[in-house]
Amino acid sequence: IVYIYPRYDILIDSNLKPWLLEVNASPSLTSTTPSDRVLKAALISDVINIALPPSGVPDVKWNKLPSKEALGKFYILYDEELVQAEAKETESRAHRHGKLKSDSKKLVWK
Repeated sequence: IVYIYPRYDILIDSNLKPWLLEVNASPSLTSTTPSDRVLKAALISDVINIALPPSGVPDVKWNKLPSKEALGKFYILYDEELVQAEAKETESRAHRHGKLKSDSKKLVWK
């Protein structure tokens, strides 16, 4: 298993629109200052905590969504699998309570 962490340089303008400036496929982890060393050590620690399960041994049965503690300073912006699972659960719950009618083309709320 190989984990690659590309670095994205993004500028956010006054309208809060993000502009991609560059993507570094292999950013340097070399430290040049004490604060740079602290920052990169924390980054490496956070990446390892996210990539490996708590036992330290990858397993297909492991829940891929890390705990909030394991995320460190990372934030999950969007998890497609989680969104799909929540949508299925909401649909299933609505069907059980008779609040959702199924249509061949779409789902319609009463």
